[in-house]
Amino acid sequence: MKRQYDESGYYLFRGVMPPDEIGALHDTAYDLVTPYRGKILRQNGKLEFNQYLPEPAYQHWGTDHGGYTVLLANPLLNGHISLPEGLEPLSAALRALITSSALYDRLTQLDGAEHYTIHQTILFFAAQTTAIHLDSWTLDTAPHGFAHTVWIPLQDMSYESGVPCVIPWPRNKLVTEQELGVASSDLPFGERYDRYQQALSRRLLESGPDVATSFMRKGDCMVWSSLTPHCTLPSRPRYVKRLSLQLLLRPTHLPWGNFVNQPTQWTPDRAEQVSDRFSFLL
Repeated sequence: MKRQYDESGYYLFRGVMPPDEIGALHDTAYDLVTPYRGKILRQNGKLEFNQYLPEPAYQHWGTDHGGYTVLLANPLLNGHISLPEGLEPLSAALRALITSSALYDRLTQLDGAEHYTIHQTILFFAAQTTAIHLDSWTLDTAPHGFAHTVWIPLQDMSYESGVPCVIPWPRNKLVTEQELGVASSDLPFGERYDRYQQALSRRLLESGPDVATSFMRKGDCMVWSSLTPHCTLPSRPRYVKRLSLQLLLRPTHLPWGNFVNQPTQWTPDRAEQVSDRFSFLL
């Protein structure tokens, strides 16, 4: 398991979380957030009202939620830390899942760490469109490659779901901006990010790389390294219901920054220890 993770940069865990608890979290999230009329912290870091995907998003998924429905376009950010009044059950359910023994035991099998700090959670309600990129630009350890992304489906996936896929890649393999010919430290961070991801994508696609993915079921999860290239495969139709949870975390004992900011030593951060195994970055 650890060997595959080190050599390929990802690992797929099957049936490691109780499917009934995952299903309950799915229903809580969908039923509470979809009709919510207040502002919630979103993936872009702003407090916003629900934004719904356009007309093609309307699909019939049976009668569990009244037949026809709409899908949220703006995912929730860090709902495990706090959510507005009326959404407390969702926040509690998120906290329970991401601090569970089931998740901790899988992470320690990959790197042997004793404690983890969760930096970010994103709760998605619909399939996303993401090009090839590295999560290292959002969070990484120093040295690079020891932070993890955990992707947990809250419903069964199919070939139409818009599932994530990774390009197998040694966990600590670093391709620098200089190697890609896009080094330019005087540019704004966002522009550097875009230039790097586009150049990396071109480099990878030149060789026709293999990809790894899965039509995961409730109870499965995939973990990949902060340096593992990944993207999202197309969904069908373009807008489709796909509830999932993504975590960014690191072993607490390691210094952290991101792809371009690599601190030389560990420094205290604004984190709340919530158990002997997990802390939340605040």
